[in-house]
Amino acid sequence: MQRGILLFLCTLVLGRTAVVYNKCRITRALNDKLLYDKRLTYMGDYFPKDYKIFVRYEEVLRCQNITSLNNQGITVEELRYLWGIINEEILIKIKKVLPDRHPSMGYIMELQKIFKELLRDDIEIQTEIIQDIMERLSRADDIGPWKSVRPKALLDNCYRVLHALYEEECNLCKPRSEAEDDTLCPPETTPPITNSSSHDQR
Repeated sequence: MQRGILLFLCTLVLGRTAVVYNKCRITRALNDKLLYDKRLTYMGDYFPKDYKIFVRYEEVLRCQNITSLNNQGITVEELRYLWGIINEEILIKIKKVLPDRHPSMGYIMELQKIFKELLRDDIEIQTEIIQDIMERLSRADDIGPWKSVRPKALLDNCYRVLHALYEEECNLCKPRSEAEDDTLCPPETTPPITNSSSHDQR
């Protein structure tokens, strides 16, 4: 009996390890694609100066938004899913404004493939806060409010939040270049994201 229980527990641990390994493999690939030089080239240099696209307010997802939601009891799993869904939609919006032969088209399509793999496993959203955000994101395109944001700024946010949500678990590397220093979440203003299971929504 005890041997059977031990075998079952070992199977659970190995399964969990395999899931984490696969998730981290995907996030490391995403991290490499979102490094500063790539964002600067494909989302900055290849766009007209001050070019902006319209996104919903909820799609401007910064580290402080993630930290605030985490402090309200939202779990890391839900935050990761929200971040993935939002950035998947952002990539669709960026792709829509690109001509077919635009030099950034291939880059956006590669990012879309990575996010598709990252979001392959759906999760059940249990907290009302995240449900409300997801509902606002799913509204018809003609309903605002909207905000105009540079494509690079959107992917800068994506990269910062990636590190906030996955850096510790997946051991993501921090770029050493001075140009990248201000694109990571400042530790003095952004507390570590905790995997809280409570759901205090007051």
